[in-house]
Amino acid sequence: IIILGPPGSGKGTQAKILAEKLGYFYFGMGDLMREEAKKNTTLGQKFQAVWDQGEGQLVREEDTQELFLKTIQSLKENQGIVFDGYPRSRVQAEHLKESIGEDEMIVLNIEVSDQSLIERIGKRRICGRCGQIFLDPSLKECHLCRGKLIQRQEDSPEVVQKRLQVYNDETRPLIEYFQKKGKLIEIDGEPQIEKVAVEILKALDGN
Repeated sequence: IIILGPPGSGKGTQAKILAEKLGYFYFGMGDLMREEAKKNTTLGQKFQAVWDQGEGQLVREEDTQELFLKTIQSLKENQGIVFDGYPRSRVQAEHLKESIGEDEMIVLNIEVSDQSLIERIGKRRICGRCGQIFLDPSLKECHLCRGKLIQRQEDSPEVVQKRLQVYNDETRPLIEYFQKKGKLIEIDGEPQIEKVAVEILKALDGN
């Protein structure tokens, strides 16, 4: 299952909820990249270098693909997967098709207005210990693990605008790609998290 959507659409949260409900592996490209950067591997250093530029750009295709293959090859055969943050381009979609087969794909696209996206991301804080997401900027500590809440580098107002521009330039064509293949299911991402999660399950049941 592939979940598409712009930055701040809640696709990561919904992907994690869905993976847990279905017993699938959560393939969060952003989380995997950050984990690689924390390990300070050669690949992780490349990811960090892109983020440090503060331009909101996507990392190099070759580096993304290397991490994709490394992760996929570590999974059990026939393991269900919920993809979040991958694919982000037509090229990545072709790589995915070669790896798992087009017939196996279900694609959900979470739609949210630009105004809502900017408001959400501006409020978003992440637990530096467990990765839980909070949308209350007044909170300083995670109620689950008592970790410190931080604003991610890529969530700063300046970078958000650039990320949205990159999304519109790079990823919007991917939505059209899946539409033409009859693979795309549209999901309204404006309501509360719980309601969106219910709508996703309904959409999957009807697919």
